[in-house]
Amino acid sequence: MRVPMGNGTRVGLVLDESRATYDGEMKEISEAIDRDAMLPPFAMPLIRWFSETYLCGIGTAMKTLLPACFLQGRELNQPEPLKSRDIALEDPGGDHFLYEPVDSARFERYSEILSDGLPSLICFPIYDAAKAFAGLMGGRAFLYPRSGAAAEWRAWNKLSEEGGVTAGGQAAATAPVRGLARIIVEDESNNAWRTLRPPFFNVRSLLAKRARIEGASLILGGRMPSARAYMTQKKAAAASCHASAHYGKKNFFFVDLRLAYSPSVKGIQDTLAVSEPLVRETESAIERGSWAIWILDRKGYAGEIICDECGISLRCAKCGGAMRWEAASSRLACVSCGASEPVPLSCPACSGRLLTARRPGLEALVPLARSALTCHVLPIADGETASIADALKSEPGLVVGTRAALSLCDSADVGLVGWIDADGEARSQEYDARARAFGLIWESRWRGMMKSGRRVLLQTRHPGKDWQRGLALDAPDKPGWSFFWQKELRERREFSMPPFLSLVKIEAGVSDAAVLADKFGKAGFEYWLAEAQGQQNSPEKANASRAAIWLRTKNLSALRGIMSPYFSIKRAKRGYPSITIRHD
Repeated sequence: MRVPMGNGTRVGLVLDESRATYDGEMKEISEAIDRDAMLPPFAMPLIRWFSETYLCGIGTAMKTLLPACFLQGRELNQPEPLKSRDIALEDPGGDHFLYEPVDSARFERYSEILSDGLPSLICFPIYDAAKAFAGLMGGRAFLYPRSGAAAEWRAWNKLSEEGGVTAGGQAAATAPVRGLARIIVEDESNNAWRTLRPPFFNVRSLLAKRARIEGASLILGGRMPSARAYMTQKKAAAASCHASAHYGKKNFFFVDLRLAYSPSVKGIQDTLAVSEPLVRETESAIERGSWAIWILDRKGYAGEIICDECGISLRCAKCGGAMRWEAASSRLACVSCGASEPVPLSCPACSGRLLTARRPGLEALVPLARSALTCHVLPIADGETASIADALKSEPGLVVGTRAALSLCDSADVGLVGWIDADGEARSQEYDARARAFGLIWESRWRGMMKSGRRVLLQTRHPGKDWQRGLALDAPDKPGWSFFWQKELRERREFSMPPFLSLVKIEAGVSDAAVLADKFGKAGFEYWLAEAQGQQNSPEKANASRAAIWLRTKNLSALRGIMSPYFSIKRAKRGYPSITIRHD
């Protein structure tokens, strides 16, 4: 329906009919755009589940899950009612698992599964992977568009009338495939399934719920399982784990950073290790005709600037994030929001002039690599992987970059991946930091092309210990991720962390956060209030600064009851809280 709103009109969906009396002013509907229900049968149950699970309004859920043209009043083809599936499923519903470390072997297995002709949806966390798989299917799969309102609307019109196999990225999660019998979630443990803008949610969980609603079979696949999938597949008879022919007797190698040569870096207090084994393995890979990648997940020249007089680390005035030093531009850049500012001559907090750079970054690593090796060295920044493709076709050499450089494994023969500081990701204060670190290094061993095999070398302070133990024990008969998850889940259960309890982060204005914290305390929630971000110079700016509340709970319905008033349309000008819920 098109309805009057303010000085204009808005498009909304009719959810129900109310016969209750209303004493306020009523406005006439401007236009009934559709005479019949236009949503596919699965959509409204999925929208309601999304609203309840991720603590947002029905309107926000619709805007998130439906194509943009839906709420612009565009017409949609009215499909014939679907009576039943043409082909009976041998195994309707249920969860299945397919974990094969090598991408090409796993994609071949997906093609075999989809060859039965059943209407299926296969989704990838990265669109380029969906495009590559659709190419392998040779025209037997419809490629759902990456983005663009017009293209997505055409796809909805097409799929609402047809079945078949549909492949796509995250935007395809709600594609209206008629008679859907199967959903495949590829690389299901990838962190890219988590959205970066509110409402924050996991697209993989959305796909799993849709499979339940439609009674479709769900296949979770990838190089390794997520925490929740690992717990489930241990009990499932349909679990399928493969030992690839590319498996070697030893896949991961460790260098103790405490024993490695660590040359000093000009202007930075800390050193940066370029060990002899790393140089030797790099040269060996290049001699075999392969490329090598060195990964340091810190951009800029230094990852942090600290005041020696008051001890604080320089933070972003806009969002409170950490600031890195980019020597090439002589500026500081926020690692969170990207805001930049000139390098200060004194500490913003105490006016002290003793500022020290810590934790060398990529700008400092590149000259060290060039001095240690005789081959050509290509520094690469995020977003440059496509432009460097031609260079990779020439004589092999070394690429130096962040984790984004792993995408080069899809287009080049990479014989070595060297992690300059393998402990970096695991040092994060997030509860799943070790899982992210393990997953990245596991991916670096198996991703993409491996014509001549691949070795992964980790420079680390705890070689083969703690979260790295699974990498050290990795073997064809028992992959390393099984060792990792056994220990990791024992500790998460002990400390009541996901997937055993939901972890919720609520970001709101400082004054709102104080009221919410009081309500959470009275309701018996276990919570903690983080420090406010940004500058709070006056009472009227109290809500310009943001504070974060963390809590652990199984009672999301009670939490929703407390949060619901904060999403009323009356608060549109004041602003809404931002909620992130982690279930796994």
